[in-house]
Amino acid sequence: MQNFCVLHFNNWMNMAPPTALLPGSSSLVSKVIGSWETLKLASNDRSVVEEEGAYECFMTGIALLDNGNLNVSYFHRKDGKYVKEFYVAEKTDTPGRYTFEYHGKNYLTFVAVTEEFAIIDLENQRDGEPLIVVELHGRTQEEGKLGMAHYRRQTARRGILPSNIVDVFLKRYGSS
Repeated sequence: MQNFCVLHFNNWMNMAPPTALLPGSSSLVSKVIGSWETLKLASNDRSVVEEEGAYECFMTGIALLDNGNLNVSYFHRKDGKYVKEFYVAEKTDTPGRYTFEYHGKNYLTFVAVTEEFAIIDLENQRDGEPLIVVELHGRTQEEGKLGMAHYRRQTARRGILPSNIVDVFLKRYGSS
């Protein structure tokens, strides 16, 4: 059974294996830093993850900063071209949860992290309505596919319809 961190409680579909790591341990940080490839994006508002949508981003890596915050690098479409950008995800008092500013305040929660894949849940309160984006990332495309069952459960748990899941791997930065 895979060793992974389940960080979003609520008895997350009872999927935590017996070897699950304790949230907040240094194991989480060691698992999230490094290179990533974005495979799937889903949202309760599909338009934000479709081509040229505000949240159509392709994460490329996460680095740990000296203060415990995370530097998240990604490609985002700007003026018809993909450009590399980054944001600093500031740690909160909740292990595995960070905040950053983009179209308002976003809450980033690492829902599941293994050596092969990461599922990230973003929530933004815009205009009083919650915008939910759930991302699936893999170290490689093949490794990321190992997280599909967990990803589908997370999107369903967040009320995101299967029709609002976008496969973005083949659209990655530089190709379109």
